[in-house]
Amino acid sequence: MSGEHPPRAPAGPNPLQQPHLRPAAPGPAGGIGLALLLGRERLEVSTTEIDHIIPLTTGPARLAEVIEQYRLPPGFHLDDVANLAPICTPCNREKSNHDYTDAPVLLKRLGDARRRGPRVAARVRDMQAAGTVGRHLVAAATADLSGPRARREFLEFAPAVVQTLALLDEDRVDFLVHRDLSLGLDYCRLPVTLALDRQGQTRWSWVQEICGSPWSHLLRAGMQVAVDATEARLVQSIREQCGATADIESSTTEHLPAALTLDDVHRDGTTMTCRISGKLEAAYRALVHVPDPDFPEEASTYVEAGVDDAVIQFRLAISWDLGADPSTAPDIDLAITSFEGEAGVNWRMK
Repeated sequence: MSGEHPPRAPAGPNPLQQPHLRPAAPGPAGGIGLALLLGRERLEVSTTEIDHIIPLTTGPARLAEVIEQYRLPPGFHLDDVANLAPICTPCNREKSNHDYTDAPVLLKRLGDARRRGPRVAARVRDMQAAGTVGRHLVAAATADLSGPRARREFLEFAPAVVQTLALLDEDRVDFLVHRDLSLGLDYCRLPVTLALDRQGQTRWSWVQEICGSPWSHLLRAGMQVAVDATEARLVQSIREQCGATADIESSTTEHLPAALTLDDVHRDGTTMTCRISGKLEAAYRALVHVPDPDFPEEASTYVEAGVDDAVIQFRLAISWDLGADPSTAPDIDLAITSFEGEAGVNWRMK
């Protein structure tokens, strides 16, 4: 989700162009490649490939610039685990060798790959050393099920594997399904993925039936509060870097899809309450005016500031009065449990 906030009219011409989230070079289909870089689609094992976040075709001079720009280790190599990420086959074809190294969210992708690198390398080693059972299970999980015969075989034999798993560890049989939603919020649309366990799948239908509204409508007010709180925290991070007198003249926020989990649903009389835990990830850019405290009207500094890889964890409770008018706004209780993200500032004088 990209939300561009209307800029206030500055006193004079801005010395800087408003920064945008865009590829360094024109991407396929008019720049759609940035959406691919953001990872807007949930991946399935059978259609997942490995993407080089910084393309393999990046030349030595450009790679040196990127290493300096993103403060990567001096020995960073394009085939490092820290430069690899999962991507679906169609997106990988569309992304191809296009250069998106100027997109702020690239820092987050690289950070995720770097954090997960040791675990990924360990899993690869385990899979390489797997015995007969492990190899067959991996083959089944990654099989091409596009053909009718392969699907029939899978549907026939997979239940036996699930039954054996239940005998070994019943808790492992529970699984998550995901519902992809698009919420119409102020100034933008927010893609949301809601994870549901077995109980959650029942609650999904139950809540929609009792409230008489789809989840895309039921979640809208609560997620608007969550996004507003995220924006406020991002602005606070910028002000902490630029000072209390800093004036944000224009800003752009790029949100990745929100990941939500339906934790509990409770009904007490005419009140229905859903408790949700979630995560928002965002890249934020702002043009900030910082007046000189000694000569506020004669000298000033314009600042390019941003938070490239903010991660906000939160808990959300949404309560509806089932006896009230359907247009009545729900009660919202939001608690931000963690915020990760460091503001960066590029100082330039007017």
